[in-house]
Amino acid sequence: MSTDDDYRPPLADYFDSLEQRYGEGFNFEKLSDEELTELERLGRDAVERDPKVSAVEKQNLGMLLRLVNLVREKRAR
Repeated sequence: MSTDDDYRPPLADYFDSLEQRYGEGFNFEKLSDEELTELERLGRDAVERDPKVSAVEKQNLGMLLRLVNLVREKRAR
């Protein structure tokens, strides 16, 4: 049986898959629009709806969501 200490939100697994796919060259600017959208969706879900994500983790995820928005803004220019 899994404990709260073992819990990993879906965002963590998705982020791991991105790091595995891109390897050492991982960079938010290399992500596709679809990957950014999924990252944002999972991040928002963790921040807004996941009671197992701590307040500190939610603050850190807020920075992640800001980074996603910055990448989008840069692409829109």
